[in-house]
Amino acid sequence: MRRFHTYTYKQRSFLILLPLMLLAICTWSLNEIITPDLDDKTRSVLLLSARIFFPGLFAVAVAFVVPTFDRSFQITAVAIAYIVCVMLIPNHNSDVLMNPIICVLAAVSSLVAMLPYQSSIEENFIRHTRRIFTTIIFVIALPLITLLAAVLILRQMDTFVLYTFDDTFGKSFLSVIYVPIYLLLQTLGFHDLVGELVTLRYQNNMVTAFTNTIVVTDLLSLPAIIFTRSIFTKKHVRLFLTLLVAICILTNSIGSCVSLNLLLLLIFYPGSFGLLLISSMACFAISYFLQVPALTSVNNLYLPDVVLSYTKIAMSDTSVTVLESFAIFIPVVLVLFSMWLNRERQQDRKRKWRSINVGYAINASSSPELSVLAMLRALGGISNISDVAEDGSWLYIQVVDHDAVSVSTLNSLVPDKVLIDRINKLYLCDLGETSHFIHQRLCKLISNPFSESEYEMQLSTPFVIRPMPHDQMHQEQQQQPKAAV
Repeated sequence: MRRFHTYTYKQRSFLILLPLMLLAICTWSLNEIITPDLDDKTRSVLLLSARIFFPGLFAVAVAFVVPTFDRSFQITAVAIAYIVCVMLIPNHNSDVLMNPIICVLAAVSSLVAMLPYQSSIEENFIRHTRRIFTTIIFVIALPLITLLAAVLILRQMDTFVLYTFDDTFGKSFLSVIYVPIYLLLQTLGFHDLVGELVTLRYQNNMVTAFTNTIVVTDLLSLPAIIFTRSIFTKKHVRLFLTLLVAICILTNSIGSCVSLNLLLLLIFYPGSFGLLLISSMACFAISYFLQVPALTSVNNLYLPDVVLSYTKIAMSDTSVTVLESFAIFIPVVLVLFSMWLNRERQQDRKRKWRSINVGYAINASSSPELSVLAMLRALGGISNISDVAEDGSWLYIQVVDHDAVSVSTLNSLVPDKVLIDRINKLYLCDLGETSHFIHQRLCKLISNPFSESEYEMQLSTPFVIRPMPHDQMHQEQQQQPKAAV
């Protein structure tokens, strides 16, 4: 039954991609080129309806994926929370309806209160009723708290941008901080402020680098980081992320779709979202120092969408090619490096907890005999050690498999930090005066991997087995008649 539920959740995860494609189709179909017969008022009303309805459908789709104790109650609560937030937000800022991503975030936050809990059959009515009322209170409170916290943070960010966005923006390289701020505001649907300030005040190399970075990040870095993440994951997640990459490529010119893609990355893969912000700052530095020409104007920067015909992505310029190449290469390298660090950290954490549970308490000041046993355990056993060499106080240990070695345990056994050569699979340990003793012990254990003795004990000389006296007399009596004959 559990495997069936897991399979169901895997299939439901693809529902999250449906609102993105429907929103993109509606935006494309309501374009002036495709539907020239529509008047401007009708087109604006339909676009506004699509930008309000499909993000709400996105929140409901996320509710289908997250497990809960009551599916009907969960979907109803998320839908009501989204509608209430959409009704409250225009009183403070009517432009939010063009991209109500903050309402999606507030509605999705209520899912935390509806996670499944273990219910006992013998649970009394009072306790069960108290739990239901507690859940309802959190379902109501969490969207409001999330909405108020997001509005407060956004106001502080707006204040920071307004007070720091002065003439030094075009002169100081510290202006790189506005790129991740813009992407974070774009994730929540409040990115207009930075673009408007750039448009009104500046036209220089720093603004060009800012605009180029936003374009290559949304068009190239975002699909690259999701695609790289999909390679090193499970099969059903890989298919989901691969489809998300295709949707990102198809909808990267629509501002609301880009915001939903960034919000999806922020909710389910916050680490990858942070790496995207870091890669955007690196692309800003490359664009600024290489003096890459403007790929588009600031007026075309997601207000609310990007017109690709006014964007010079395929410009035949060496600096543009370098910027676009690094916009793909940097996220890939960052994702691979972060996954490698996460893997090493998890393995060390598992070995550390295993050592704590067993009662492992040996350090560099322990006796040499105990240190040898501890090093064997930290190195993955005798079979994982291929060679040992000594150079003064340094001990060189070559292993077969890096994954079987506990680096944290080795660091606790030596006075100084262990040096690692992963190419040659070497571990360099400065053991001080005990280096020679441990080297000899490890060499003997390696040469006798099955605990065989160094000295072979000779067997005793076999003695002659002779018959008993009565048997000998009986044999002689039998032989005498034969001799007479």
